[in-house]
Amino acid sequence: MALNALFRAAQKAAMRLEPQQRFLRSRKLLAVDRSRVSSSIQVRPDTLAGVKVEWISHERNANASQPPVCVYFHGGGFVAGSLNSHRDMAAMLCDKANATVLMVDYRLAPEHRFPAGLDDALAVYSALLAQGFSANRLFLAGDSAGGNITLATAQAIRDAQLPAPKALVLFSPWIDLQNNSPSCSANANHDVMLNTQILDEFALLYASDLSLDHPRMSPLRGAVTGLPPCLIIASKVEVLRDDARQLYEKITTQGGRAELLEWDKPPHAFPVLARFLPEGRDALKATATFMKKHVS
Repeated sequence: MALNALFRAAQKAAMRLEPQQRFLRSRKLLAVDRSRVSSSIQVRPDTLAGVKVEWISHERNANASQPPVCVYFHGGGFVAGSLNSHRDMAAMLCDKANATVLMVDYRLAPEHRFPAGLDDALAVYSALLAQGFSANRLFLAGDSAGGNITLATAQAIRDAQLPAPKALVLFSPWIDLQNNSPSCSANANHDVMLNTQILDEFALLYASDLSLDHPRMSPLRGAVTGLPPCLIIASKVEVLRDDARQLYEKITTQGGRAELLEWDKPPHAFPVLARFLPEGRDALKATATFMKKHVS
């Protein structure tokens, strides 16, 4: 597909740069606002617990007492990504799921290393509970590094014995920062967006003094018992495919509830590209169905 060719060319260009240049290039690209939000979608900036957030809501829910809220953590390798880069997807998910999406602009590395972003995520969730939002109407979701924060936040909520969110949604989650699963090598020539060199560089920018296999930094290594139902979406050709598969297997073999949906050929975190990819739109439809099922 044309988009894959564009991403592959961009990846090749990025690999000719020095690591610092590669990081700065990623941050610059994902800071640009290219969103085209429908006039029926309302976007409202806000701050919760000192963290910049953005409410994405549909005009049809203007008078609803408390529509479901999907707290969303954007991807970007813990070092890039923004409200701008994910606003399109958030607006489409808001429409399809008939839910409000709350995007969280958590702190990024290397200026703010682990656990700054994770602390922001937990602070926002706690603030919602303090404001009277019912946990039964809250979802946590994220893509790539945001999927890591989603899972790690759910584990932290469980360990702190806070009311659990209704369910979790993970798009192409990066949840093992050691980057040594079989798909990291098997899909090295197929993934048009990521490779282990890029992932390793970003992991080192994010990491503090903990080992990369620490369960808070690599939540795939943490306990998954007692978590809410989880929807996991991934591409079969991405290097992070096995992060998704291993999480699904770990949850289901330990008695938890999880669904794993895989698409054959789209790029990493393809639901974020739903404006351009039919597979992304299909993934958001599946996500909306999952959310509506758990709300009802």
